[in-house]
Amino acid sequence: MSKKLYFLMITLLVALLAACNTPAEQPAPAAPTETETQTETQPEAEAPASSAEQVNLRVMLVDYIPDVTDVWLEQEVVPAFQEEYPNVNVEFVYVNWGTLDETIQGYFAAGNGADIINLGSEYVAEYGDRLAPLNAQMAEWGELDQFVPATLDTVTWDGEVRGLPWLTAPRAVMCRTDTLTELGFDGAPTTFDEMIAVAEAGTIIENNALVRQGFMADGLLNNWQEYLNIMNSLGAPLYKEDGRPNFDSPEAKAALEFMNARRAAIMPSDTIAGLPEASGSRLATGEVVCRWGNLWGAPATDDPLWENISLSAGFTDGTGEATVQVFNDWLAIPAYSQNQAEAVAFLQFLGSAENMNAYNEQFGSFPPRTDAWFGYVDNPIMQEMGRLMNEQGVGFADVRETAQLRDILVAEIDAYFSGLQDVDTALENINSQYEAVLRDAGRID
Repeated sequence: MSKKLYFLMITLLVALLAACNTPAEQPAPAAPTETETQTETQPEAEAPASSAEQVNLRVMLVDYIPDVTDVWLEQEVVPAFQEEYPNVNVEFVYVNWGTLDETIQGYFAAGNGADIINLGSEYVAEYGDRLAPLNAQMAEWGELDQFVPATLDTVTWDGEVRGLPWLTAPRAVMCRTDTLTELGFDGAPTTFDEMIAVAEAGTIIENNALVRQGFMADGLLNNWQEYLNIMNSLGAPLYKEDGRPNFDSPEAKAALEFMNARRAAIMPSDTIAGLPEASGSRLATGEVVCRWGNLWGAPATDDPLWENISLSAGFTDGTGEATVQVFNDWLAIPAYSQNQAEAVAFLQFLGSAENMNAYNEQFGSFPPRTDAWFGYVDNPIMQEMGRLMNEQGVGFADVRETAQLRDILVAEIDAYFSGLQDVDTALENINSQYEAVLRDAGRID
């Protein structure tokens, strides 16, 4: 990845996370008084015929770069697709993260809307049973085996593929090996005890303020997504077989106790001020020894500094296997679509190795299929991160009632970390509150 592309990618990522507004954005359709749930009972879509009557296919996107990927889609991808399907007109609806949920919910409430929709990584739990099942069509396509297994976690619901991964960003542990050597460590930590030791030895406090942190998880020490990943590394699923939450498990307790011990090794007192505002990659500035995150927060992959940065899946208690949390935004076909055959054809066209490579290059992200790892992905850092994702990746998927779970975890973890409650109380609160959320949502009895 060139430095120019790296800084462009960072700028664009900030813009996307700030929910950029675009002139092409369209409002969600008005919802009727009663929501009609779309089911999988619709007949299987027949293959589209190139000589069929005119079809207008609508594609809703939230992952796009204004004047870059939208131009590529409209001026290159669609004309190439229409060479085979001249009867299919493709219209794009561009939205932002701030209006995404409203738009999607409006579509489903009305039973009408875009034929292909762009979803976030964890959305399959929310919309899975209202998306078209695609196992038969994807089996006929015959290219799913090219996709990283963890990316397919994101798009699978009730045993059926519901779409295709679109943008992929794995999270792994990156450590400054030169700093670790100076501190007397042979390499990156692989166990809880080693990570706590690195966190303590690598932290520098001056004038009651952090100057360097031994560890950081995407800027936080209480990162709830990392907590779920550590639970998973210990072999604990998020849900029990009956759908109830699993935060009363020994693994959930071990993961949270480890995170608290690591935090205490870095901040022995809550009066200590944090690091100053970031002015670039904290690995590059030397403000962090090890960090958990994706490559968007790391130095550019062509930076010579990578000679002193290691990549690893992470750490466990010594019994489990560290996992790489894989985030995927993806494209799905709602069951309400009257143009499912054409939508499948366009989805598969977008999902080709060439198109996946061209699209993800603009973001500096990973194509979700391994045969698309050419060109910019030939970079050795990208190759190593891809290998970890392919071998130890677990999709960040099927997180039910995500926003409420996030709020519960952040509040209860903070109360535990600050000494307002012990670990057992924190986990009891998390489990009972989240169970009530799932029950209110009709997900459990």
